[in-house]
This record gives sequence, structure tokens and C-alpha cells, in this order.
Amino acid sequence: MADGSRWRFNPLNLFKTAQTEEKSDNLKVTMELPTSSATTFAKVAGLENIFEDTKQMYGHKKSWTRTKYDDEFDLYDDMLRLDPELNGAVRSVSLTANNWEIDYKKGKNRRIRNAIQDLTENLDFDDILISMLRNLMVYGNDINKLVGRTGQGVTRVQSLPISQITIKDDRGLQPPSVTRESPIMTPAKYLLRENETYPQEFSVNEIWHTKIDYRSNWFQDRLGRWTYGVWGASRFSSLKQPIRAKYNAINNRIALEDALTKQYITIDMSAVEHITDPDEQRERLVHIMSEVGELLETLRGDQIPILPSYVEIHHVDLKNTIPDNSGFLDMVNADISAVLQVPRVASGQERGSTFAATYSASMWSINAIRRLQAVAVQAVQELFLKHLELLGIEATVRDLPELVFAPIEEEGHSEKIKRATLGYQQGVMTRDESREVLRLPPAKEDGDKFKEEKSLGGNTPPFQQKRDGEPDGPKVDKGGNE
Repeated sequence: MADGSRWRFNPLNLFKTAQTEEKSDNLKVTMELPTSSATTFAKVAGLENIFEDTKQMYGHKKSWTRTKYDDEFDLYDDMLRLDPELNGAVRSVSLTANNWEIDYKKGKNRRIRNAIQDLTENLDFDDILISMLRNLMVYGNDINKLVGRTGQGVTRVQSLPISQITIKDDRGLQPPSVTRESPIMTPAKYLLRENETYPQEFSVNEIWHTKIDYRSNWFQDRLGRWTYGVWGASRFSSLKQPIRAKYNAINNRIALEDALTKQYITIDMSAVEHITDPDEQRERLVHIMSEVGELLETLRGDQIPILPSYVEIHHVDLKNTIPDNSGFLDMVNADISAVLQVPRVASGQERGSTFAATYSASMWSINAIRRLQAVAVQAVQELFLKHLELLGIEATVRDLPELVFAPIEEEGHSEKIKRATLGYQQGVMTRDESREVLRLPPAKEDGDKFKEEKSLGGNTPPFQQKRDGEPDGPKVDKGGNE
């Protein structure tokens, strides 16, 4: 060891090749520590698991036989499952459908009101509405199979997987090629698991299909048939490339961090300075490296090794080694927020946001959610009509009770107090009107009067303070040529 050799040691593979370099008399032997993916991390969530989940989002699936129901909807499911920002945005919008009520006052008669009340109480209406808004955000479609009988009405609403559904029109058994020149424009049959072992076929009267942005939407199903104005357009369609690029950047960074050495150990010359024989020095260093390697392999994750003074652990700073792609990931997350029209503060990301920008984004988000809720209200009216039709009750849309969602921007008690106090102090509301906002009983005296205006000094008009040394009385204009 007099030539100044440097030994690199890996506890999983006891020896690597010796690298000779010129060094001073202060000899050090370096060995690498095991990285997290080689020991503990591999037992929890190895890199192969991460890459296996996301690598299918990169390739172009040209063959429909790779998976059973291989279409864009399967890709949307993977995007929603793997991306936390995407999942959080969809969840925050879909949960707005949880707070609803039925306005039975708009029902034409008691028979209609009782029928609708029985329907909403027998069905799990909360989950139906939440699932509808979620599917409209992810797929642009919500397809359900209605189960019912004449005289009993609709008894069950069964949600169908969007990726397994195909739609046909009323062409013959052997229709011509359904291309862009001759697309399906009027649905007549909904097929579940078409061309599979156990397919099912439903008529259009048995299906409750809710969709958004469908009137000019071209769609090609998994069997190559073109439709126009039949399927709804998904919000995820413009996020396919950004999500692929996002996970490509994340996987590359994880692979680089795993490949680089994060820790290494150096053994100082003081460990063998009392030995003069080079062969004996080599044996001593090998023994020290073996002992340190065995010690590190037997440690648990919560244990810290106690090493001699001539053995030191060093940590490598990876900031300058791996390129920082946080700006790119932040840009992709901003694209997700813009496409889904959900402000980033809804997912806890407040960096760089101001009150004015957040307020404006919240207003746009509220308008987008209201539109989805309006589509849900219209779809629920269709369900009510089918239920009444099976019961033999004649009704139109005007005769139905109305589904009403709670306001998204509902103010709390403290905001109501501020509004009532400010309105009364500024003379806009009377005392009873301000108390009515807080749901308090009317005042016993002077409840219909506004607050009296008080001068701040002398004969000065209200809200105008007299200047120092200025005489009492009205202010005289001393300027002008008159």
C-alpha cells in the first residue's frame, strides 16, 4: 500500500477493482455505502415498481390486443391513479355534489312529489351525483344502466365502466364501414364488452347517458368506429402529453439519484501507521473494511453506527450533480390547474400566489363547477321523467321538483356579521334588515330606521374632519375669477 492505492468498498459486493492514484503520505481508503434502493427501499417500493406503473403511459399502443379494453379511457384511469395533482383537482370538484336538496315546492301535485321523494330515498343519490361529476371530469361521460319495472319505477342505477362501452346506431347486422365520412350520429344500442366472451347489449331506453361538450366532438372507439356528437369530450384529452412528460422527468430523476453514490466512507492512514510491512497493511485494511461492511449490513433503519476515529462517513451533495426540474414540474401542475379550472390553492400549493390572482381563479372555478352542476341537474330531470313513466304518471319537465345544489361560495357566520354590521353602519340597511341577515328577531324600537349620521366636529359634514386652525362653518372657495 506504499504506492497510495485507493480502495472502493461496497458491502453488497465485498471488493471492487483497486484504482491507483497518486496521493500524499496521509493515505485514505474510500468505500461506498449502500444506497437506499439496494437495501431498504427495494423492499418497500423499488424502482421497477415505479417504472412499471408509468412506462405504459409513454408508448404508442397500436394493437388493441395488448390489453382487454385498450383505449383512451384506460389511459385516463392511469393518469388519475398516478398523478396526485390531477386526482386532487378531480376530487375537489366531484365532492361539491355532496351538498344538495330537492325543492318539492315546484312539483305539480302530491303524487309526483311523493314518487320523486321515494326515488331519492331508495337510491344512494349522494354517490350517484358524486360519481357523475367525477366521470364528467375524467371521461366526459357518465353511463348508467337503469333497472326498473312498470308500476314500481326505477329501482336501481348501475354504473357501467366507460372503457368497456361501445355505441352503435340502427344500421343492419352487417353495417358498412363506420368512417369519418359515415359516422354514428344517433345512438341506438349500447354494448358492454363487445366482441368478448360474454357481451351484453342494451337499448338506448335502458341507458342513462350524461355527457359534456358532445355536440361537435369526434370520437373513435376501441373497435375503430367513428362517432360524431355521441360521446362527450374529456377534460383530460389535452393533458396526455404533459402528464407523460412529467412522469418521464420524474423517472429520470429517480434513476439518476439511485445510480449516484450518496455516501462513502474513508479510512485514514492512522489506522495502519504503526505497521511497516505493506502486505500486513493491506490485510489490516481489508479486515477493517470487512468489519465495517458487516456492521452496516446488520443495522436497522433507526440505528446509527459507532465507528473508530479513523473511519469517517461522508455525504455527497447532489444539488449540482442532478439538474433541477422543479420549474418544469411546476409548469405542468399549472397546466393541470388551468385545464381543469381548479385553483392551485385547492391542492395546498400557495407558492407565488396572491390574493387577487387566487380570487380571480376561484371565480372562474366556481363558474366551471356551476356548469357541471347544471348538466347534472338536467340529467337528473331525465331520470325523474323515466321513473314517472314507469309508474304511469304523466309529467313534463315543468312539473318536476328541482334538484338544487348548495352555493359553493357560501359565507360563514363571521362573514354574515361583517356584512350586516357594515350595511347598518354605512346607512344602507335598517336595524331590522341587518338583524334579519343574522336570523335574529326584529328590534323592539326603531327597527325600521337607518343609523343616524354623526358629525365628526362642529358643522363639518359627515366623514370630513376639520383641519387645524380652520374656522367652523361651511368651507368657502377662495379661488377663481368670479
